[in-house]
Amino acid sequence: MTRAGSATSSRVDRAPRPLSVPLALTLVFLTGVNIRAVFGVTPPLVPAISADLGLSSTAASLLTSVPILAMAGGAPLGHLLSSRFGGDRTMTGLLVLLSAAELSRVAMSSTPPLVVSAAFIGVALGCLSTLTPALIAHHLPGLPGLATGVYATAMAVGVGLAAGTALPVADLLGGWRGALAVWGLLPWALVAGVAWARWRGAGIPVDRSSHGQPFSLPLREGRAWFLTALYSVPMFLGFGVIAWLPTLFVENGISPSTAGLYLVCFQAVQLVSILGLTHVTDRTTGRRAVFAVAMTTSTVGLALLVLDPVGVAIPGLLLAGFGIGGGSGLALVKVQDEAVSLADATRLSSMTMLFSFAAGATGPFLAGLLRDHAGSLRPAFAMFLGVSALSLLLLVRMRPARTSQPAGDKTLESMRINGLESP
Repeated sequence: MTRAGSATSSRVDRAPRPLSVPLALTLVFLTGVNIRAVFGVTPPLVPAISADLGLSSTAASLLTSVPILAMAGGAPLGHLLSSRFGGDRTMTGLLVLLSAAELSRVAMSSTPPLVVSAAFIGVALGCLSTLTPALIAHHLPGLPGLATGVYATAMAVGVGLAAGTALPVADLLGGWRGALAVWGLLPWALVAGVAWARWRGAGIPVDRSSHGQPFSLPLREGRAWFLTALYSVPMFLGFGVIAWLPTLFVENGISPSTAGLYLVCFQAVQLVSILGLTHVTDRTTGRRAVFAVAMTTSTVGLALLVLDPVGVAIPGLLLAGFGIGGGSGLALVKVQDEAVSLADATRLSSMTMLFSFAAGATGPFLAGLLRDHAGSLRPAFAMFLGVSALSLLLLVRMRPARTSQPAGDKTLESMRINGLESP
């Protein structure tokens, strides 16, 4: 490469042009929808899939647990791939893999390939999850709360939209296979957005602050384990409740269509809590009170569902949804509170997602196992209630967000040089 060419390349690396706020938020929103839609479309179809393939409750739980577990394994992989190929190339490749895995389901007629496709989907989703902090840090460095709120809201929208349309689409396309496969078309909207951003020179640059350094999870850091616990609770509760909430209502005499509508309501109320509670974090450094609101409402809502899943179904699911959704959004904000650089944010998010997605995978599986042994989902939801109540103990360790970064942080300076923070 010529000296002029090297200088030009350096200028591109050092002075990328972030997208405008509306366009950046659109990319964040599309990412969130893609990352969670698969978890909304499966639960309403579980009765049909189980009847068609002869699955027990434990086996059916694998359809939700396997992709979550694969997400845990894919979380650190996302950082490694983006460090090697760059955020844009990595995101594009993962979206193509996600689309192919979801579209392949239209031809599946047995359980093993269905579970394998779920694993591929989970790996792609886990990798994409770790790329989101870089997307927000690059394009929206001054609006972490708003961006995280939009991202978490998009995840709730993805689940709700998929859950609400699963049965109608299945009827339209002749069965559950088409309903699962149709979501393979969605990733291409984000592929187009990423390609367009890269074309105009607004792509996510490679983070050079950790160039040449081996990647490792912060396993010896207390803050990392606290963040992991904080994020694991809403993941365990969220994935477990989403997977079995419609079945809980159906086994207590509520029609499948009404149960599906209730799941949509469970997701819809999360939009309110995610946007509302995360927005509060942009205006105050305090965290204990806002987390207490989320944890308390989650606990009360789950208690109502355990006591009477029919008579107080609506207030129970609304309170549970509000608390669980708000808790997941706030946990993402707390990761950014603790991070001192983009590389640090990626390390923290990789660890928290690795263990929290693993915890999330156990939620649906343990609930299915308990149902097979007890003949009812009440014990499973009592388990969810206990976890939610115990999460209140995390408030003791909660501390405010930093108001300023440590002086002289060389990593942050490197981020500024390479265009990973706003000028």
